[in-house]
Amino acid sequence: MLAALFGPNDEITAIFYLVAVVLYVLAAFAGGTMGRRTGGAVGLVALGLAFHLFPTMWTTFDAAFGD
Repeated sequence: MLAALFGPNDEITAIFYLVAVVLYVLAAFAGGTMGRRTGGAVGLVALGLAFHLFPTMWTTFDAAFGD
């Protein structure tokens, strides 16, 4: 079932958290070339937050509006 896609011990949840950590590390070590691009390090932090919060948001919406 698609609504129960993200659980506390699912592989896909771990992948989302791993991608978030990688984005945080990239943002922390973003050099001068990354800062000149649109978004830069702040954009990477925003993407990291999105990847970090998406599984929690999905689970919350499933609990609130699911069957």
